Amino acid sequence: MKIFRIPCFVLAGLFLFALGNGIWLDRRCQGWTDELDAIDQSVLQDDWDGAQQQLLILYGDWQTVQLWLHITIDHQEINDAEGLFCRSIVLCQEQDSVEFRAHIADLRAQLQLLYEMERVSIKNIL
Repeated sequence: MKIFRIPCFVLAGLFLFALGNGIWLDRRCQGWTDELDAIDQSVLQDDWDGAQQQLLILYGDWQTVQLWLHITIDHQEINDAEGLFCRSIVLCQEQDSVEFRAHIADLRAQLQLLYEMERVSIKNIL
């Protein structure tokens, strides 16, 4: 029975790590989504300068966690979100309300997908 202790501790540690990563990612994605909602409201109020500043701050925050995200999440999903961020910044500079709001909605959905992929659930385990 002693031989099973180490593997059990390793499995428990991995499970706790996955659970902690899911909680951390949920909080991050929720914060980013809230920021995107605020940016969307700024655009609706025709405050493009404020929206651009908020978007650049949000993008900077996104950049600070790229190393960790690339370690724990599928690279394609991160690259898709990165592309949406970059296109949103360009559209914000061009002040194209319709396209910008569509990209912000896509970015919200992509961030939700990132969380869904890392959430500890039966669907993800099986």
